[in-house]
Amino acid sequence: MTGQWRALTLDYRDPAMSFEEVVRLIDLSGTATGAAYSRSDVVEALHEHQPAVVAVASGALVGAIVARVCGADAHLLMLAIHPDWRQQGIGSALLRELDQEIIHRGARRLLALVRPGQVGEIAFSNQGFTHLDGLHLYQRDASMVPEELAIVERFGGHVPGAGLWESMKGFSSAKGILDRRVVAPLAHTELADQLGLVPPAAILLFGPPGTGKTSFARAMASRLSWAFVELHPSLLGQGIEGARALRDGLAELGKVDRLVCFIDEADEIASDRSERPDSQPLVNELLKAIPVFKSRPDRLMVMATNSIAAIDQALLRPGRFDLIIPVGAPDESERADLAKEFLGAGNPGEVALRSAGFTPADFALVAQRAAQMAFDRALAGGPPEVSADDVLAAIALTRASVSPEAAQRFAAEAETYSRL
Repeated sequence: MTGQWRALTLDYRDPAMSFEEVVRLIDLSGTATGAAYSRSDVVEALHEHQPAVVAVASGALVGAIVARVCGADAHLLMLAIHPDWRQQGIGSALLRELDQEIIHRGARRLLALVRPGQVGEIAFSNQGFTHLDGLHLYQRDASMVPEELAIVERFGGHVPGAGLWESMKGFSSAKGILDRRVVAPLAHTELADQLGLVPPAAILLFGPPGTGKTSFARAMASRLSWAFVELHPSLLGQGIEGARALRDGLAELGKVDRLVCFIDEADEIASDRSERPDSQPLVNELLKAIPVFKSRPDRLMVMATNSIAAIDQALLRPGRFDLIIPVGAPDESERADLAKEFLGAGNPGEVALRSAGFTPADFALVAQRAAQMAFDRALAGGPPEVSADDVLAAIALTRASVSPEAAQRFAAEAETYSRL
């Protein structure tokens, strides 16, 4: 179709030029398909009276362009031309008019993300736009919608910063298992689905205190860019009241996608009912709640305990926890790595031999004690450096977090309860 048309700034006060007509033109032209900005982005901009120019022929809308001004830049959100009115210079005219409009709004540059073959692509070249080779558009949805963020914050949760996974040192065995069996399948769900691998939705970590179970849970959330919420057993209460609080909490958190829900000290709410009859309401609630929590994708429940033998056996059977993973103290090789990480002086191999049962927190304490010794000596006129003797002396002063008895008990439990 050919004929007379004119381009003019959209007058938001004119009922005959309602932005609903602009939206209808976008739908008719199919412009929103594959575009960098969505139809809802355009609707929001129109509601805010952002810069918009339309082309009108015989009172009908045949073209529209919408932008959003952000400081000195204006971002083109959508260029739509009626299918019957293309190849008539409308795109160039809309861009010229938009140029004047954004100048009035204080912008000095117009940016446009355009896919090959998109409506109006030729107009950008005709109007002097520079094509920048080598640029790629990367896109992902936000980790949460506002309603989900409100729930996470109500429970004191957050989205952990990047780098926590990389910072987990000294636990290469447990880290390798968690990376391969938990993080990777959740991060690559399409590949897992293609191969018939079901990513885990509930896991139990067990091991002596101080071995990084809480840190691993938070680090997995960081690696996945998911929210992290910790439910504290001490705040849930006991008996029927505690069971109700647990049910309500998990139901609320069940509305959040891409979430790691962490429950530490699981033995406090999941103790063997034959040993602690008062735990029956909470255990019963967990037996019902875990499968419900697992029923939707992109969520992970992580429970942790120092005493897996105290956990009710019904929870340890297949069907509740997908994986039961031991997290023990660093072995000799891992302790040598920690010595390199925390202690600059001395022989890492010798440090590893003398530090059985040490956790990363113990190595951090040794580093501070050795530094204090060197500091005191430097104040008295000695060299300002930490020596190998300082490190060994600090090790001798530090009690291992995991005693030989605890390590032996953990080894037996790992043999009995692990499900990898």
